Amino acid sequence: MEPPMARRPVVGIVGGGQLARMMAVAAIELELHVRVLARSIDEPAAGCAREVVLGDPSDVDVLVGFAAGCTVTTFDHELVPGGTLRRAEAAGARLRPGADAMAVASDKGLTRELARRIGVPVAPYELADRLPDAVAAAHRLGGAVVAKDTRGGYDGRGVHPVRRPDDLAPLFAALERRPLVLEPHLPIRRELAATVVRRPSGELAHYPVVETVQQDGVCRLVLAPAAIDAERERDIQRWTAALAAALGHAGVLTVEWFDTDGGLLLNELAPRPHNSAHYTIDACSTSQFENHLRAVLDLPLGSTGMIVPSAASANLLSGITREVDVVDLAAEPSARLHRYGKAPRPGRKVGHVTLCGDDRDDMAQRALRLTAPLATAGAAR
Repeated sequence: MEPPMARRPVVGIVGGGQLARMMAVAAIELELHVRVLARSIDEPAAGCAREVVLGDPSDVDVLVGFAAGCTVTTFDHELVPGGTLRRAEAAGARLRPGADAMAVASDKGLTRELARRIGVPVAPYELADRLPDAVAAAHRLGGAVVAKDTRGGYDGRGVHPVRRPDDLAPLFAALERRPLVLEPHLPIRRELAATVVRRPSGELAHYPVVETVQQDGVCRLVLAPAAIDAERERDIQRWTAALAAALGHAGVLTVEWFDTDGGLLLNELAPRPHNSAHYTIDACSTSQFENHLRAVLDLPLGSTGMIVPSAASANLLSGITREVDVVDLAAEPSARLHRYGKAPRPGRKVGHVTLCGDDRDDMAQRALRLTAPLATAGAAR
């Protein structure tokens, strides 16, 4: 059934985390009404959304009831079971991205199958949900492999380097035979990310390709634009657009890439706004959050071009990087601080700082100094 229309379009967001919070802020300028389906009133988006509904989105009745009050419903995360999303769509919920797109983009195995089918480069891989199959696959892949959870892994979670096939036994015991994707260890030169935004009608716009710098499996720094040649950028954007079209995606889609000695290889997808494009709030004509809202409502997209020559965005990790305050920002006039309203927890992303200027590498060094490790906080002050 068609959801009821309010005086202004109502965008429902499943999940109340920092992505929902930043979408809710972007919605103000678009004069949109935002409803958030959150598990707790203490979640980051609760302080910014016009309306907060408490409930479990994995409960199909809760999700259908929530979506019935929205023009369209989108997502802060991809943790809702695929079966729930399909049943909600069948009951009339207008989900963007749709259930099928969410199912493929949130599953590393299905993502690789899609990429291989449409000619997007991926590393050799095998799927295994039993220890004997995984051991045999590891031998075929060269012995040393990286085993990845097919669903739910982020910020270094769900990624398990394995030096020898025999080391898979304790991993499977701990994971209770969870399905895994196994890939060989790759000679990665750097990691790149491409963000595209697509409307249901097919209009598509690319943000610049960026370089991401990882620390202990967590993104520490984003450099925009990436220092890559024009051919590499064209290939990445062409393949990213092909994935978005094959998914029938609506909204923002980020594709992470490995730049290896053997060429570019797909890493994973995120069918929603993504940490690697947070810099767009300060450095681009239209942020990823505004364009995501435009796209899911099938409105014309805003320009994705950068309004500054370069930008560097450093994540604030609770207990690992130091706090940033007004004194720090006064010393860095181009710095923009974004806090997420999240309770601190070791290693948790609680905010980010973006610096814009002429020299990307200089911006990067200044952003890293501003968010230096806690161990150096005393000396830095």
